[in-house]
Amino acid sequence: MKQLILVLIVLAAINLLIAETVVIEPTDDMYTDVEHPGTNPTVTELWVAEFSAASHFERIMMRFDLELYRDVTIQSATLHLKRFFSCPSSGTTVTNFYAITEEWDEDTWPFAEHVEYNESISMPYTFSGAGGDAVTDYEVDVTDFIQNWIDTDLPNYGFVIRANNGYKWSKFYSKEHSNVDFHPSLTLTFQGQATQEEDIEAYEVTAMNFPNPFNPETTISYTIPQSSFVNIEIFNVRGRLTYETSQGYQHAGQHQVTWNGTDNSGKSVASGLYYYRIDTNRGTITKPMIMLK
Repeated sequence: MKQLILVLIVLAAINLLIAETVVIEPTDDMYTDVEHPGTNPTVTELWVAEFSAASHFERIMMRFDLELYRDVTIQSATLHLKRFFSCPSSGTTVTNFYAITEEWDEDTWPFAEHVEYNESISMPYTFSGAGGDAVTDYEVDVTDFIQNWIDTDLPNYGFVIRANNGYKWSKFYSKEHSNVDFHPSLTLTFQGQATQEEDIEAYEVTAMNFPNPFNPETTISYTIPQSSFVNIEIFNVRGRLTYETSQGYQHAGQHQVTWNGTDNSGKSVASGLYYYRIDTNRGTITKPMIMLK
């Protein structure tokens, strides 16, 4: 029996030794408010409420880039949020976390439109305690929630926090706040080999288009080494922007887009030399192509 206990202690010590911990900030965080489309959101704050008497139905959206941790086992995942206001003071806001099911980013998502989510991938959490002007640090255990996303290989569109019906505001600081100590963050402790940043950075964005020369359209194929937001711009030989398209957040790998030889207004462009530029979080590539009529 003593030998068994000793073996278990040794194994536990080994697990602690090989476990790694990282802290990451969200790539995107914001809140939506469908009832007040004429107002501007406070970008340094995140609001959540479901209170019909005051027509407030704010929801928080948040996403972390977890591509490096696809092949690891998550031992713990803790979401840190700083609440600076509650209504009523020291009030409670009962919420649910849901996995978002559509592409979004904080720069382009409409403030007055709620995002779609999967109700079967959810987690309840109650924000309670100090309120008013007191800043409270919440440590939310999202281990099972994160591991479920990794295990099921779902697209990582992040999560939305929605208050249960009848609950007033909880307001938190976003990653845009001037004080970095108030930013949301995710602490991951995991076992296994995470993909190394230097391994990812060793690869460049690649691209080609076919046919080239082309008429009336060409397909631009490109490969990105890591999941990233992708924007594609096409310029004429004088460097004037002719056409632009946002591909949103795309996973690492090969993608393609077809250009039909029209500008942003839908008019056909003239024959000549054009350049397409692919912008990603990991770099930019620019290549020439020729339109022949």
